[in-house]
Amino acid sequence: MKTFHAERMRVLAAGFIFALGLATSFSAHAGVPPPRPTEFDICQGCHGVFAQGNAELGAPRIAGLDAQYLGRQLADFRDRRRGSGAGDTFGAQMVTIASMLDDTTIGRLAAYVSAMPEVQVSTSIGGDGKAGQATYTTCAACHGVNGEGSVSLGAPRLAGMTDSYLARQFVAYASGMRGSSAGDDRGAAMRGITAGIKGDKAVRDVISYAVSLPGPATLSATACADQPAGTCGSSR
Repeated sequence: MKTFHAERMRVLAAGFIFALGLATSFSAHAGVPPPRPTEFDICQGCHGVFAQGNAELGAPRIAGLDAQYLGRQLADFRDRRRGSGAGDTFGAQMVTIASMLDDTTIGRLAAYVSAMPEVQVSTSIGGDGKAGQATYTTCAACHGVNGEGSVSLGAPRLAGMTDSYLARQFVAYASGMRGSSAGDDRGAAMRGITAGIKGDKAVRDVISYAVSLPGPATLSATACADQPAGTCGSSR
């Protein structure tokens, strides 16, 4: 117990020091404020101090994702457009967490996490990226040829992201666990895409290719802080 407590204190201390550094850097990002001292704590418990994710907890890397996308997902969890499907235990956890967040807090957290620096994550699902290249042409229409994502289309970055999480989401879309809620138009579109990719190997191959892509040349936080959910927190 003492060892666990000491480790927990070490992680929290590291997070506080890291947050101080990020707070300083935000002065150069169009006045985007960092979250209040305890707001990111609820995220780092699963996603990590550096938002690098934790595959054992089913938590993906979120550092560097577009702020509008992050804000929209938090709002969708809060409003039960996502995470309420039968059997979605990970989503249900996020519903509980997001239910405590108002629009302004969502905006702050989204901007904060989006501005976090690149984080390297390891792959774990295997797969033949070369074999998945041809299949990825379907994904590239929204997610970009370099896996960089598209703000205008609401498509998240795939390059460098957590492959086990992407594989789980693919299954969730294909089974209707995700993308079936009223108002989740983007999710419904993803259900159609996943229906066209058959077999576990094909899924692992295309995801392996997607996460290996270079992504955007530069990352920046979209101006989302302190904006109403209608701006960065809605899937509709």
